[in-house]
Amino acid sequence: MGRYLNVSIIQMPISSDTVINLKYLKETVDKLMTGYVKPELIIGVEYGISKSYADTVPGKITDFLSSIAKEYGIYFIPGTMYERNDALKEGEFYNTCPVFAPTGEMIAAYRKKAPFRPGEPSMPSCDDDYCIIEIPEKNIKIGLLICYDQFFPEIARTLALKGAEMIVCPASDPMEFDYISEVIPRARALENELYYIWTSDTSNNINGATTCGTSTIVGPEGEVIYRAGNIPITFTKTLDFDLVSFKREYGRDQHLNALKHFNVKYPYANNLESAPVYKTLGKFTTSPDEYSNKVKNVGVGTIGNKVDKLNIRNKYLDIRKTEENLINFLKTK
Repeated sequence: MGRYLNVSIIQMPISSDTVINLKYLKETVDKLMTGYVKPELIIGVEYGISKSYADTVPGKITDFLSSIAKEYGIYFIPGTMYERNDALKEGEFYNTCPVFAPTGEMIAAYRKKAPFRPGEPSMPSCDDDYCIIEIPEKNIKIGLLICYDQFFPEIARTLALKGAEMIVCPASDPMEFDYISEVIPRARALENELYYIWTSDTSNNINGATTCGTSTIVGPEGEVIYRAGNIPITFTKTLDFDLVSFKREYGRDQHLNALKHFNVKYPYANNLESAPVYKTLGKFTTSPDEYSNKVKNVGVGTIGNKVDKLNIRNKYLDIRKTEENLINFLKTK
């Protein structure tokens, strides 16, 4: 008997209203579970839970998501959310992905290590958490990344060295980056000899961008098993994790075994600032204002670069309305 796992992906449009997102997730899981190929693991997208309202983890939102996992007895990675935390300053939040077991227990809550700068306002996690999710029924370990994390191969490699046989990476990328699913997931899967699942939403004009979809499953030889289009869909695939074991032990190229055999050194691991490349790189831009000021000197994007205070006020009012809707929504469940 192989170590088979039925995996479903929810490629969804996300809303600034958390209630709409939660309703979408619940209704979509309901539909997925009516199929004759029953998913054992369901995966959402970055900010598929919340991209406006910040809640604690655990909290009311995770309680609701927990109830979905428990109802159907599934492993559930619903996407990410704004996490409010006492360790942060007022108004700051983490980009956090909760994970639920078939019992409804929240077995992980991974905070994004590398928020996209200058465009993403969430805070980086300050811990050494490398998130490994165990599915003991199948003897499978899954590593978790969030979007921009995948551009730092050191993170994915650490997950592989910790035993991950699949990496899941919920993302939210604009249409301009739709080629990412053809490049990064394949590279990470091949170099670490594991399954790699990258998801992205299909939203229109969230923070001024249309997102690309193209959620992708890649196999341990870097082969694309499935790549979605640019519309909201669900799809389910059965993955055989014995293929990961076979690739690592008997593959024509055995990357993880070769890494140990050659004992490749990484001289800048604990001393990045000493790397020669940083002697010529300018200051890293961590906010939209810093970026605008930096590129202004070279004449990029200088037309109409003004802050609209009315839009900021309206966004604040939308967040307050979302909070009220969320409270009312959860009270009815």
